[in-house]
Amino acid sequence: MQLKLKESIYILKESSDIYQVVFTGTRRIKKFRVDNLVKEIIDYLKVAREENAIIDNFKDKYPINNITACLNSLHSQGIIRKNEKEKIDKRFSKQILFIDELTGSREESLKLQGKIQNSTITVFGVGGIGTWIINGLYQIGIGKIKITDPDIIEESNLNRQLFFDSKNIGKYKVDVIKRKLNDANIVAFKKTVSPSEDLEKLVRDSDFLVNCADSPSIVETTRIIDKYALKYNIPYCIAGGYNMHLGMVGPIIVPGKTATFEDFIEFQKNSDPLKDFEKI
Repeated sequence: MQLKLKESIYILKESSDIYQVVFTGTRRIKKFRVDNLVKEIIDYLKVAREENAIIDNFKDKYPINNITACLNSLHSQGIIRKNEKEKIDKRFSKQILFIDELTGSREESLKLQGKIQNSTITVFGVGGIGTWIINGLYQIGIGKIKITDPDIIEESNLNRQLFFDSKNIGKYKVDVIKRKLNDANIVAFKKTVSPSEDLEKLVRDSDFLVNCADSPSIVETTRIIDKYALKYNIPYCIAGGYNMHLGMVGPIIVPGKTATFEDFIEFQKNSDPLKDFEKI
């Protein structure tokens, strides 16, 4: 078992016996009172060390129980990490360092990364928000990404949507994305989000849904997707143009656990400063 200071933290010396630890991924800051043993172990673990080697290095100066207790405390506080020389995909090595700050162990981090890579996410609508979300899902390693949009690329898309250039004008958006992300598992559809369209193949085996389809409106398309989400108990995110096309990512609706989409719409209506005015 090897131990090492987490690469994603900074340790700042406030005084001779007070250290502040900055967790860069989450921006948390923890303050600790430290003794000489803690200081020496922190310095020693700037490189990975075998646990037995650490104990051997300090046992002539400190009781073994104190050394072990110190190591366990540093680990429980998220300052050092334990690993068993595991093999990590280099593509996700930086991402796993971030996940480390959200979990209790490297084993849990790797399990979570594995879950990401075994997940299927469906994105409805691949425009100004949808293309950026697809790119993010691809970058973190989502195993399968289903996308649907019946639109072709227009010149006006080029200033705000990823993946497309002038040579793609007139081609289907989903086909271009699938071709450009050729090492991703992308399943492309050209279905609209409408009451007359069967979306079963898009939804049924998904772990998460993202609705970016805002035509005729994000409210109408989300109400359709919400019915599928309730049927299959799948959480989803609304990420499109709300309230005069203000672009937003969120909220996330978890059937049976969070407020519903209708609750969100009602809240938006009540909070809208223009709600009492008539449209001319």
